[in-house]
Amino acid sequence: MVAPLTKSQFMSGLQCHKQLWLEVNEPHRATALTPVQQRIIDQGEEVGEYARQQFPGGQLIKGSGMVAIQATQNAIVSGASCLFEAAFSFRGLFVRCDILCKTSAGSWQLIEVKSSSKVKDEHLWDIAIQKYVLSSAGLVIDAARLMHVNTRTCCFPDLSNLFKIVDITAEVDRLLPEIPNKLRQFEEILAENLEPTLAIGKQCNSPNSCPFTVDCWKHVPDVSIFTIPRLDWKKKEALISQEILAIVDLPSAFSLTANQRAYVDGVLSDAPFIDADAIAASLAKLTYPIHFFDFEAQNPAIPRFDGLKPYEQFPFQYSCHVLHNNGSIEHREYLHTDCSDPRPDLLAALAIDITSTGSVIVYHQSFEATLLRRLAQNFPKHAEHLESIASRLWDLEDIFKQHYKHPAFRGSTSIKNVLPTLVPTLSYKALAVQRGDHAQTVWEEMINCADQAKKKQAISGLKAYCQLDTLAMVEIHQALLQLCATQDSS
Repeated sequence: MVAPLTKSQFMSGLQCHKQLWLEVNEPHRATALTPVQQRIIDQGEEVGEYARQQFPGGQLIKGSGMVAIQATQNAIVSGASCLFEAAFSFRGLFVRCDILCKTSAGSWQLIEVKSSSKVKDEHLWDIAIQKYVLSSAGLVIDAARLMHVNTRTCCFPDLSNLFKIVDITAEVDRLLPEIPNKLRQFEEILAENLEPTLAIGKQCNSPNSCPFTVDCWKHVPDVSIFTIPRLDWKKKEALISQEILAIVDLPSAFSLTANQRAYVDGVLSDAPFIDADAIAASLAKLTYPIHFFDFEAQNPAIPRFDGLKPYEQFPFQYSCHVLHNNGSIEHREYLHTDCSDPRPDLLAALAIDITSTGSVIVYHQSFEATLLRRLAQNFPKHAEHLESIASRLWDLEDIFKQHYKHPAFRGSTSIKNVLPTLVPTLSYKALAVQRGDHAQTVWEEMINCADQAKKKQAISGLKAYCQLDTLAMVEIHQALLQLCATQDSS
């Protein structure tokens, strides 16, 4: 091998041999990181930097490759007792360690930092690779530990227990004997001039999203078996092995649930299922003024506002269209634009923008309901109003889960899938922000942006996105009313 295999590449090989081969030989075929993916990486680095603060006096190893390896050896010889990003190499495998601490007995403990909330199977391999290299290089590693985010008991402003350290030495040691064989296998794969032939499957997104998925899945048709709701992966794999990807090629006797069969039959007949009477009965429960409401929320790994736990959601924006009994519509909104806690000002605006009477239509009710009730707990002054809103929520998505199913929805009830069919004149495609997770990323960039022109542009993009979420609900509601009226007149 021309260059040592990195820990990251080893992990890719565990997930998929083809992914490993492509990363090493044809990295240009990878899809570029999205802003959302970059934010996840940045957040992981932020967690890593915060973790280092728990080890005062630790020495950061800088540089890359052999420079970092030599700097690590120099630090150890000089008597360093705690190293960050220590670098080691052994027989074609290169690793860097988040935290390496020397014990009083002269041995070392290896600590891997993860921004997750628990120990995962892939973390065991991650640390096992490091222990294999370090032990082979002559260090005595008597403990392997995982340092992950504590989402149970940590609560801002007290971040003294942000991390939980779990000893996983026994689990790691059980994997060590497998590593030499894995290395030989990966070396053989990389020695081949042709990329491995491997069918698409669960490994394309588990345990991590593969950057080559778009390339590997380009032959999958739009109306594929992957759009069948809740189809088990074992069944998907059975179909993939037979090269059956399109729903039109699905065997008629293939085992499906009633809901899955209804979807497949709808696709094959190109006919929607619409229970207009049930839709009309559901719509009749709504009372004016009808509020079409949507939150955008953030959930950082390291909480920064009172009462919040790691990864706990807090709203930074909302949009609300209000439909009155006379048919008139008002739009109301709030967007927090600085680094302070958004919740107090947002709640003050919400107290005005959502009245004490009338239905509140949302899409995917559990999200808004959870946020509202959590806000009521943290801000007792607004509790009565927030509980009132929560009690009046009406989930528009339920219509498409139960009474209206269309082949064009591709097996999903997401508003992004429903809107083009019911209201083709509206679209998210022209917006600068098109998804909720992208809105999170843009908001973080906006509140920290010193360039006023860029900040103004980001604010405009966020408002346009959130406004379309509620306008989409207004128009879908209108389309459903028209559908029911048409049915009544026929």
